[in-house]
Amino acid sequence: MSVYVKLSAEARAPAEPSKGPLDLQYEDDEASGAFEYDLHQSGTLRVLRVFEDTPHRVEVCFGPGAWLQVAGTYLRSGSEY
Repeated sequence: MSVYVKLSAEARAPAEPSKGPLDLQYEDDEASGAFEYDLHQSGTLRVLRVFEDTPHRVEVCFGPGAWLQVAGTYLRSGSEY
């Protein structure tokens, strides 16, 4: 499933208004893998590109103060990256 992230006002450029309920979208694609997210104990949100036969890749990280809301698939338990 894809991952959608709502950013805090401080994380957006000053002239960049919010794009609605969720600002950034990481859409799944058969050719390039699926996206899932996890939360580090520090509160950092990590969006990962998930592949079936290879290690997952961290696509982007958001510090605890940069994101407000996330929707999508949480990283499968036991997955490694």
